[in-house]
Amino acid sequence: MLVKNWMLPQHYSISSDALAVDAVMLIREHDLKMLPVVDEGRLRGVVHRRDLSEAAYCVSESGDVCEVNYFCNKLKVKDVMVRMPVTVSVDDAVEETLIKGRDMMMSTFPVMDGERAVGVVSDREIFVTLFKVLEAGTKRTRITLTGVTLEKGTLSDILRVVDGYNAIARAVFTVSDGNGNVRVVLRLQTEDPEAIRKGLEDSGYTILEYAP
Repeated sequence: MLVKNWMLPQHYSISSDALAVDAVMLIREHDLKMLPVVDEGRLRGVVHRRDLSEAAYCVSESGDVCEVNYFCNKLKVKDVMVRMPVTVSVDDAVEETLIKGRDMMMSTFPVMDGERAVGVVSDREIFVTLFKVLEAGTKRTRITLTGVTLEKGTLSDILRVVDGYNAIARAVFTVSDGNGNVRVVLRLQTEDPEAIRKGLEDSGYTILEYAP
């Protein structure tokens, strides 16, 4: 999976000379986590919702009229933005982005296509991707096998059992169990989930989770 196919397209940006309060309004209005700062088509930095919210909160709590006036009328985006932000490319794999986010303890990245900022990818987009992969919100039979030794033909054998009961495998993926084996997660479209459960057990598989 490539970032360009799962990112949030970049519809909004702001210039470095804009007022910080304008960035606050734009972020709130469109429910953004991060807003790219773009001057003459080039990415100069980013402003994060969290940072702007904290700044606004501190000013409002202080009750100082001068500070409130400065924040509303003089503080500019370039004064609060993160310069030279870490970015990812449209052609990066989602998996690589997840690893980068974990290693750098970051949840949001601007997405670049050459020199242009074209989108944003964050834990929100990854969550939506997982939502689609799992077909969350759609009634499916869910079966998780555990202790499976993954070899050539293993998944074919499991799907052969599923096919034998006229079921449709909507999603199949594996997760390491940390002991050299894997868990095989199945999301199935079937009229007879109990028969499939029994068929898998009769074929020697151990069922960890079963939700018909």
